[in-house]
Amino acid sequence: MTIRSYVRITSFVLTLIIVLGASSIINMNNSRYYKMQLENSYQQSLNELSESLDSIETDLTKSIYSNSDKMLLDISSSLYSECEGAKEALSRLPVGQMNLSSTYRFISQSADFANYIANKIASGEKVSEKEHKNLSTLLHYAQSINDSVSTMVSVCNNGGKITGSNVKNSKNIQVNALSTDMSSVEKAFKNYPTLLYDGPFADAVLNRSASLIKDKDSFNKDEAQKIAATALNCNEKQLNFEDEDKGTIPCYTFSCGQRTIGVTKQGGYIAYILYGGKISKSAISEENARNIAKSYLDKLGYENMKETYYMCDNNVLVVNFAYSQKDVVCYSDLVKVGVSMADGKIVSLEAEGYITNHIERNEFKSGIKLNDAQKRLSPYLTVLDSKKCIIPLENGLEAQCYEFHCESQETGEEVLVYVNSETGVEENILLLLYSDGGTLTK
Repeated sequence: MTIRSYVRITSFVLTLIIVLGASSIINMNNSRYYKMQLENSYQQSLNELSESLDSIETDLTKSIYSNSDKMLLDISSSLYSECEGAKEALSRLPVGQMNLSSTYRFISQSADFANYIANKIASGEKVSEKEHKNLSTLLHYAQSINDSVSTMVSVCNNGGKITGSNVKNSKNIQVNALSTDMSSVEKAFKNYPTLLYDGPFADAVLNRSASLIKDKDSFNKDEAQKIAATALNCNEKQLNFEDEDKGTIPCYTFSCGQRTIGVTKQGGYIAYILYGGKISKSAISEENARNIAKSYLDKLGYENMKETYYMCDNNVLVVNFAYSQKDVVCYSDLVKVGVSMADGKIVSLEAEGYITNHIERNEFKSGIKLNDAQKRLSPYLTVLDSKKCIIPLENGLEAQCYEFHCESQETGEEVLVYVNSETGVEENILLLLYSDGGTLTK
């Protein structure tokens, strides 16, 4: 064999090796890419399933505490919708691998039962004692399955993979395969609420034009800067003009250090304060922080505000306030104040709810008396306290209600039930959850 032939053969072999190697690498990378895409799709579906199951658990709990046809009908409709969403998410997951067949049966049964209850109420019939027990049974399984799926989400968030069998978390520690996590779904689990409190009715109070400022005088940038400096307790020269916020509530925005503040162009109200830093310690009491928050609102001109709930997170105590008119709490008019637990400084404020909704309301109308309204509550609830209030409705209107703070005779869980003071209809139910950080609702 000549040298030239040897070189040709060698070159051919090397080229073939390179081509095959490159092809192998490309195929391997493609395989990894598609596996990663599949994993991402699975995990997104798992998160959607978890969210739907949490809503299903909430609706089932509310259905147990409701005692009016209208509320039960609304809850049943919501429950059916959430079940359909959960089934859709579940259909995109490897049900057999993850032992989710029990979950599918539960969701299907819940949807059927929700539809059954809705049809029964629409026909003018009442929910029986047996059907109430069936709702309690479904709730028990909802809590169990919700907890299991939440555990699976947590494993995935720590590096676990649905497409793997023996997986490791982000710290390279062996964890159980996800396929085994649902094997104990029939067992009783502890309730696992995944909830961050943002104020009752918070989602419903920002759907209207800003009532408070629509007839107020306009302020220029210099006037707004003086208001901002007073609110942040700093010199005007320390403020930097950032921009003009042209959103639903037009504002001038300024910054001072890590805080950003918005002052409404009409009326000169403080709409929000944002904080970009972190609070590393806690040195003052919650009671002190709550008093600081209330005093700060008085300073800004937000008067007659009543504290409702509070939540402490990352060393910031966020206190929720609602406007009180002659001892009637107006939940539409919300202001939230964040206080640093390190030194008592104000680090956040949200007043969009108040600015959007605040008006002087008519006198509270009592078509039915408080005692008569209380008689319309579920017999499974014990009333701990009551008060008059105004709540926003999903249609953008408001309803005058009696708020009943109740305790379940069966579980000891606490709930808030809102009964329309004119019609006696249950308008809403909120579940109360207590944690070390404060009070949660859903």
